[in-house]
Amino acid sequence: MSKSIYTATERAARCVLTLEQAVYQACKTRRGALGQIADVYGVNYNTLALQVNPNRSCHTLAPETIELVLEHTQSPRIMDAICAAHGNAGWFLLPDENNQCDEMIDIALLGQKFADLNSTSLDAYADKVIEPDEYASMQKDGHALISHIQTILKNAERNMEKHNDR
Repeated sequence: MSKSIYTATERAARCVLTLEQAVYQACKTRRGALGQIADVYGVNYNTLALQVNPNRSCHTLAPETIELVLEHTQSPRIMDAICAAHGNAGWFLLPDENNQCDEMIDIALLGQKFADLNSTSLDAYADKVIEPDEYASMQKDGHALISHIQTILKNAERNMEKHNDR
């Protein structure tokens, strides 16, 4: 798999993006998201569009803009990018307290996420050389696996608390 380079669309789907690219993708993936953000938070649409465009250097991507986009879109790509920039961090969403979970389905999905990481890793190591896109794809699958493990543990904790009144 080495030497294959992803298109921009494939990279957005399979890899951890840079923060600028992740914010841009979050705004562009859903039609009208940029306009909604501008309307909801009372910012100038044109300025916002220039700030989130990674190909423009006339405006910088301010932390406040990242916060607005993340709050509105809830994009996991932005969180992946922040964790990758830190280098030694990961993130996960805890399940909603009102969410009825099926533990067996969660465990089956855990196996699928592990298989995804295993497959990605085997493809990357096939020629004994890890390319940046391959590493980014492995990193994304690894974060998804860790996130799902945390979800299972949180649901188990809630089950324990619910059934063990002390």
